[in-house]
Amino acid sequence: MQISRSYLLQKPKTSRKKRRLLMIMITVMFLVLAVVCAVHVISTFSLFHNSAEWAQSLRLQGAGNEVTYLVYGVDYWGANPYVERLILIHHDTINNTMSLVYLPGNTMIETAERDPEPLGQLYRRLRNPAFIELVQNFIGLPVNHYVELRYEGIAVLADYLGGVDAGSLSKGPAEKLLPQGIKQLTGFELYRFFLTADYREPPWSQLNRQRLALLQLWHQLEQKAAWQWPRLLTQAAPYVETDLDWRELAALKEQFKELTYADMKTITFPGIEETRDGCLYWVTDPEASADLVRLINEGYLVLPEEVTVEVLNGSGINGLAAHLKAVLEEEGFRVLRTGNADHFAYEDTEVVALGETPGKGRAIALFVPGSTLVHRPDPEATVDVIVIIGSKYQEYTAEQ
Repeated sequence: MQISRSYLLQKPKTSRKKRRLLMIMITVMFLVLAVVCAVHVISTFSLFHNSAEWAQSLRLQGAGNEVTYLVYGVDYWGANPYVERLILIHHDTINNTMSLVYLPGNTMIETAERDPEPLGQLYRRLRNPAFIELVQNFIGLPVNHYVELRYEGIAVLADYLGGVDAGSLSKGPAEKLLPQGIKQLTGFELYRFFLTADYREPPWSQLNRQRLALLQLWHQLEQKAAWQWPRLLTQAAPYVETDLDWRELAALKEQFKELTYADMKTITFPGIEETRDGCLYWVTDPEASADLVRLINEGYLVLPEEVTVEVLNGSGINGLAAHLKAVLEEEGFRVLRTGNADHFAYEDTEVVALGETPGKGRAIALFVPGSTLVHRPDPEATVDVIVIIGSKYQEYTAEQ
């Protein structure tokens, strides 16, 4: 049988059409698969998102140009959950200033109905939203967004990733907290490194160590292929809760990823550690706390190490300048010199702010009981603030 020439010429055309149709079908299938994967990833992100009415109403509180984020970690004492520490991030979007306020989990809460309790332990009884309402009422700042991190998830994710690189965490004093000779930390080892506290370690140093551990964990998560992300997020979902949706979380990550503590104002909520009824509490100072909140709201929060001070004795009572110098230096202020005022007839203590704004004077006045703030700008001044001690200063210090 002979095959016609015209048939031989037509056959490739039919083959090319079939190939084009096949390529179109494959392309459509890949597009559908990509859409399905994207929807799956987005729906997985929504596992973190608390869409309850109370959670979404948080963002309606306060002034529109100020946003406060509450970030806190939950651990377990036996079978009972408790909040180990809390951080408030206050962002003034107009002045583009960022303030971080640290609140220990053992902060003492007094109520009319119950004996004093640590704030962190109240979480197990109240849970959200009552716990968040308690925090914002106690501090005096509205909470617009919250992120709750359950620490046990750190161990789960680290094990799922096959361990976390120990070398990235071995810089600085924290190196001694790492197991010796181990390159990859297991989930339990990372969890222990995250929580172990050196009694000589300031809170902000420990917080920075925890930040580095979380960043390393996040970095290793990002190295995984896109198709692995839904399973990874499903693993993490039981340990994270927030009112932020996935778009807001992504935007927040981009906004804060380059920031360090040096770019922010960091302060511990005013108070002292005391033992009461056998329990170690962080006992807050109500007056100083109220002043701190006012300074944050007014945009005047400054760091103590940014303020230089001269302390002058205007009372004629020996030793008061040295006493106040020690008080201010303990708080972190830089007292450059002490001396006597132009006379000893001062009764009230004056805090004289010499800069263009009274912000640094306000910061000093928080720690000088009974003082009066005076703003006298002086471009030639060699210090930021002058404190002139009056005779009534001794009365205020005796009351404390």
